[in-house]
Amino acid sequence: MTTVRWIHAFAALAAALLLAACGGGDGGYGSIAISESNARVAIVTDGLTQSIANDEARDECDAKDCTVVLQFERCGAASSALTTGGVRVYGVAAGGSAFDAQTAANNVCTDKGGVGCTAIPNLPAKCT
Repeated sequence: MTTVRWIHAFAALAAALLLAACGGGDGGYGSIAISESNARVAIVTDGLTQSIANDEARDECDAKDCTVVLQFERCGAASSALTTGGVRVYGVAAGGSAFDAQTAANNVCTDKGGVGCTAIPNLPAKCT
């Protein structure tokens, strides 16, 4: 009976260490990359490290000039609109929830002169 208890205790410890090594279920890292020339935007979540999340965002953005514009650990969002002069502007922001991040991104976009800033179609705010 003692051996069985040690095996269970060891298994529980191993599982806890593995969970901690994988981020403890806290979601990992997020990143947003934008290509100004191609109007491409990518939001990546659940990167094991910030560097991995950044690389994945640039890869998903899929353009030569994709640049990471935001790193986050909770939620991230992007917003876009045209200015009255017809120039496309973007807003990106992090927040404690998808709603908070999107609201903040819309406000950043508006502050840059965007008219009617909203989430980018098919690219909602994402949380890690």
